[in-house]
Amino acid sequence: MGFHRVFKNPNLVILWVSQLFSAIGDHLYVVAITWIAIKELGASAAYVIGAGTFSALFFGILGGIYADRWNRHRTMILTDILRALFVGLLPLIEWYSTLNVWHLVIISVIVSGLGTFFNPSLQASLPSLCRDSEILQQTNALMDTTHRLARIFGPGLTGAFLAFMPLPHFFTLDAVTFILSAIALVFIRKAFIQMNDMNEIKHVQKSPMIDFKIAISLLKNHKVLLWALISLGMVNLCWSAVYMVGVPLFTERILKESAGAFGLIGGAYGIGNLLSLFAVGTLKRSILFMYAGHVILGAGFFVIASAESLSVALMGAVIAAFGSPMGDIMLLTMIQTDFPETHIGKIYSFRALIGGLGLAMGTFIASFAYKIASIPSIMIIFSMMIIAVGAIGIFRIRMISSLHIKNAS
Repeated sequence: MGFHRVFKNPNLVILWVSQLFSAIGDHLYVVAITWIAIKELGASAAYVIGAGTFSALFFGILGGIYADRWNRHRTMILTDILRALFVGLLPLIEWYSTLNVWHLVIISVIVSGLGTFFNPSLQASLPSLCRDSEILQQTNALMDTTHRLARIFGPGLTGAFLAFMPLPHFFTLDAVTFILSAIALVFIRKAFIQMNDMNEIKHVQKSPMIDFKIAISLLKNHKVLLWALISLGMVNLCWSAVYMVGVPLFTERILKESAGAFGLIGGAYGIGNLLSLFAVGTLKRSILFMYAGHVILGAGFFVIASAESLSVALMGAVIAAFGSPMGDIMLLTMIQTDFPETHIGKIYSFRALIGGLGLAMGTFIASFAYKIASIPSIMIIFSMMIIAVGAIGIFRIRMISSLHIKNAS
């Protein structure tokens, strides 16, 4: 079963195209905000970038709670409009005055915070928008291609746009893509009517803390998902240490290559992601594939860390990238199918929070780890940790399945 069944649903096609443009706009936004911050602050630009990450972590759970309490369709449209307005302020400020770092920090915090309301609303809406639960996994895989395609085509688009427009207008393009997303959501509004009727639940007298406690209770009772989320945090920690910090260091200092070579590795990683997404669409729904993906991811990173040439590193990047989406899609599909629709947003936000904390901790730990040991050895250690998490997960799932079979007999 491939993507062709998803493309038969015009509402999903419109939604996917709009999110693809939005993802490309997000890439241009990141390029602009990062480059301007680096020119102003140098290495301290990490604080500007980190402001958005901190905002996403801070508002993450709250965004999921209100994604389940509010009308999701209106929430997504409103957040798109607000993000367009705030991002659109940046080129206006540059036009009339001078764009300062504190402008970037404030807008980054606001835009990232608004994203924590949009993303869980989108993910919680997909089961109803699909109408057919059998194509939900393929829909998740297709939606996941948006940011991965932006990662592949983004560098080329960046160069093309810079040839005829100043960097601050990357913010203008991003604002336009948010408006396009809002228009697309208005256009397919009828697909949300039945779902919104179901979600109009009386939350007025309920404290958000009650929703938080409900989400915690649901997670505690779902042992498989709870372990999967813990595994996600651990794998993300190792992923950021290897890919975000280790790979660029390895490319420059071990392979003695340029930034262009690092870009090639990123492109190879994106290609591996896309190949995996097409494969995931044909797999049966099983959390075992998530842990198998962890093993493949770790093995690919091990190949990169052991590489003596760029070609071998590129091969390792493709292998690693093939394992990454397997975990993301299987975990997301589990959240969407194993929980009531009125709680999907909250559970998704917990997934985003745990994954984001893992990424932040991995970057922090790596900044010290690569100073006390060789780059390849640290990369290999983190790669083996990923493989271990996957192997332990496979063992646990098989044990649980065996117990269920024995109890049934």
